[in-house]
Amino acid sequence: MKTVFKVCTAIFLLSACAATDSLEKTASAKMSLTERVQAAVADTQRKATESLPEEIAGFKSVEAVADREKNQRGAGFVRVYAYEDMMATVFVYNNQNFGVAEEIDPVLEALMNKHLQEFQALQDSGLYANVDIGTVKPREFRWKSVKYQVTEAEARFSQNEENKVSFLVLGANKDLMSYVRIRYTYPVKRESDMNKKQPVFTRTVMVALHDFAAAQKSE
Repeated sequence: MKTVFKVCTAIFLLSACAATDSLEKTASAKMSLTERVQAAVADTQRKATESLPEEIAGFKSVEAVADREKNQRGAGFVRVYAYEDMMATVFVYNNQNFGVAEEIDPVLEALMNKHLQEFQALQDSGLYANVDIGTVKPREFRWKSVKYQVTEAEARFSQNEENKVSFLVLGANKDLMSYVRIRYTYPVKRESDMNKKQPVFTRTVMVALHDFAAAQKSE
């Protein structure tokens, strides 16, 4: 049943995003089915990321949505928010995985571990120092009867002789065929402030993307 749903969803996205320009149609004809489905998913990801509020929990969007998809299929789109010396970065992507599940499964857990290991790579490159990666923990919350599941973990490090924290939240939206990752980065001295804002920001992003996907299905 899940396979049928994934195929139907992919076909829906593909038909909804069909090219109207003749040159685009010619280019599309040369693409494989997987490439065309990925292009349709990416187009929806871009629109979903752009639909996020300009301001969330005091954080304001500071630049246009960044397109990482054009350089690497599956990398998706990024939107950056800032509040004073604290940053919140939203990633919407799928790693070319069309079977994204909203439950916390081994694939999601492996993806979180991959993102955490990137901090070690940054230390190896000399950009970060004293990296200390915390334990990954699941969290569940509800909003208007909808259940959301995410995994969370933090990485502490030093950069330019300042102690900082990056707090990662990773979830998914199966209707968008996408993972949703939020990275909060802030000085250790602002930890108390971030602890108040982070749950509101996370909830707002996850709910906004859920509502966007629901609106797309009803059109």
